[in-house]
Amino acid sequence: MISLQNTTKTLICIGSGGVGKTTMAASIAVGLATEGKKVLVLTIDPSMRLAQTLGISLSGDIEKVALGMDAKGQLFASVIDHQKTFEWFIRSASASANTHANVDALIKNKLYQQLSGRLSGSQDFTSLVSLYRHVQSGEYDLVILDTPPSQHTWNFLRAPEKIAMLFNSGVASWFRQNPDEKPGLFKRVLNVGTTQVLKALETLTGSQFMKELSAFFRAVQKWEGPLENYISNCHRVLTASTTEFLLVTALDSSRLVEAQKLSREILKHGYKLTSVVINRVPEWVNLSATDQNSLSPRLKELIGYYQSLENDLTSRLTQLKKSLNIYKCAELRQNSENVETLLQNHQQIRPL
Repeated sequence: MISLQNTTKTLICIGSGGVGKTTMAASIAVGLATEGKKVLVLTIDPSMRLAQTLGISLSGDIEKVALGMDAKGQLFASVIDHQKTFEWFIRSASASANTHANVDALIKNKLYQQLSGRLSGSQDFTSLVSLYRHVQSGEYDLVILDTPPSQHTWNFLRAPEKIAMLFNSGVASWFRQNPDEKPGLFKRVLNVGTTQVLKALETLTGSQFMKELSAFFRAVQKWEGPLENYISNCHRVLTASTTEFLLVTALDSSRLVEAQKLSREILKHGYKLTSVVINRVPEWVNLSATDQNSLSPRLKELIGYYQSLENDLTSRLTQLKKSLNIYKCAELRQNSENVETLLQNHQQIRPL
């Protein structure tokens, strides 16, 4: 079973696609809730079977998961609805700036509607916003987040920076000038160039789009400060002493190389990676020599291959084992149909 520090309030699961990361996050949540914690697990793209197992819908609402009679704690789960979360973020930032009158117009803005659903990095950002929102609420002993696959991990970690750049770029500043302000010579020259650019854009995109674009940036002008503060607070969750990262990988040579690289990068950038789980280790890998005597040569060959992979990862993580907990877990059941199976998965996690 996974061992977390007593002060940990946030667990972020990272790893490449196809290693059972989402199911691992759910299994850990069930296990820790059964032991006595009040846990919330936030998932991004669960399989339909896993959603049915947890008994949750895709609405984005937080729903209570039914645990066994012996459970000492409580489990809640939610599939993140990115557009709903983005709207909550906009309203929250607007409330901080006391600009409620502008927020409804902003949400109806066509550019905002495109941004909230399609902006590169917006789903990574809304995942972080959702995490921050529920961690800060103080309602849960632990919040577990299942992140996108590792090729998107850096997008997730840099999401606050990307959103901040959107509202601070030179293009955005064109639309945020105070109408009562008398521009100096430099700004007047700049505005001549800006006008020419806007005319060109209007020719290409149509005047309605330019009106929507201008309205969008003017709407966010009054709460730019609170917006930046909120983004900074979201990022602080990632680097907080109460946040742990858990890397899930699989017993495959390419996955092991990727896990080693990602773990080093995570640690180098100051994030608190504490655990690595080698998932989907066949149970028969650890058969004793006596038990293997009755097996066919082909099975012995397979066992030897997987044992070499396990040894390879162990050697690769020799240096990291000084600061990391290394676990292995038997093949997670892809046909999990009940919470009890998820609990069994958690119980099968063993120190390497």
